Amino acid sequence: MRRLRLIINDTHVASLTDQNGIWALEYTNKWIESPTSYDLCPDLSRSAGKIMDGSSVRPVQWFFDNLLPEEQSRDLLAADAKIDKADAFSLLSHYGAESAGAITLLNSLEVIPEGGMQPLPDEALSERIRNLPRVSLATGAPKRMSLAGAQHKLPVVVKDGTLYEPVGSQPSTHILKPNHENVDHFDNSVANEWFVMTLARRAKLNVPAVHMRRVPDPVYLIERFDRTTEGDQIQRLHVLDACQLLTLDRHYKYELATMETLNRVIEFCRRKGDARIQLFKWLVFNILVGNNDSHLKNLSFYVTPNGYELAPHYDLLCTAIYSRSEDDPTPWLNADMTWKVENMNTFGDVTRERVLYMGTCVGLTTRIAGKLIDEIVSLTIAAASDLLVYTQKESLAGEHRLLRRIVHGVIRDMGARLVA
Repeated sequence: MRRLRLIINDTHVASLTDQNGIWALEYTNKWIESPTSYDLCPDLSRSAGKIMDGSSVRPVQWFFDNLLPEEQSRDLLAADAKIDKADAFSLLSHYGAESAGAITLLNSLEVIPEGGMQPLPDEALSERIRNLPRVSLATGAPKRMSLAGAQHKLPVVVKDGTLYEPVGSQPSTHILKPNHENVDHFDNSVANEWFVMTLARRAKLNVPAVHMRRVPDPVYLIERFDRTTEGDQIQRLHVLDACQLLTLDRHYKYELATMETLNRVIEFCRRKGDARIQLFKWLVFNILVGNNDSHLKNLSFYVTPNGYELAPHYDLLCTAIYSRSEDDPTPWLNADMTWKVENMNTFGDVTRERVLYMGTCVGLTTRIAGKLIDEIVSLTIAAASDLLVYTQKESLAGEHRLLRRIVHGVIRDMGARLVA
């Protein structure tokens, strides 16, 4: 039997085991009896004591597999560790010291060294970026770390404007991403994500602080919303993505992105009325900026003893701009949407009436939904024009061309459809 200890901020919460491919989770008595404890997710209840997976329904394995990266990022981490990429338990054992949220996974006798920070010079980071995608971005880091998602990323500490890598028990404060490895197709993704996330903040969506810097390669930095500072100490906060909240295998993150699923998510939230409004604003903003990568793993929730609360939004960028066609001046309109409703499958199918219908699907009146649409469109378009002027001085030529196409192409077209 393979076994890992699950730690949250120095507290032993549970044991995770794998016996012949069947995973199980058993909470510690200390955690069960603590007045400030909580279930890791709805289907991993403390009252059950020990939860064991079945042959087809695997809530334990699905929950923890959702902590690991996907696609090529997982391939690289597995290759670096000389582990079969299908062996999720071994990957968690190797990379569990730093992950999304509060969870740390340790082997039975493993002790995390005292926390510290190691400087990450621009030259060293630039060399790692140049080695992508052959070598993981975390290769050479002093700490074995894992983050969910398909894109290459690195947990870092930012202090007084300087980049560091966390050592031992030191939590990271930011997540760093370089440009997408496929620069011929997904060009200037750093500028794209920084621009759209900045627009989201100006459109009054709840998003973390983001920054763009050059090392000299452009990198995107987002402040971790699953961290909080108490005095001089950085504490980890337990968060779930929507797949974990609903006990879904990560492979369903697109397939089950439906209004029915969104309503299931809302029912888990402590403040349901606020969740309806914030999630509808998120849907409208993603339509406006042409983001069709807004899947279930790109929604997260804080876990507290009092219930679940929607966390800040992240991974907002214009993906539809990467739809290409030599004969079509507006190829983004042919891009598939993530959240589909009747007769609205591509961005070209979007009408105000259909988006108003999305609002009613999550429990809003058409009057409130219409007001929210108008507010998002108005704030975003005004902010996009101002921000585009600002970036003209700061961005490279290719970055600015992409941003102009986003503003004068995608946002202009989608904004006209949303207010018509």
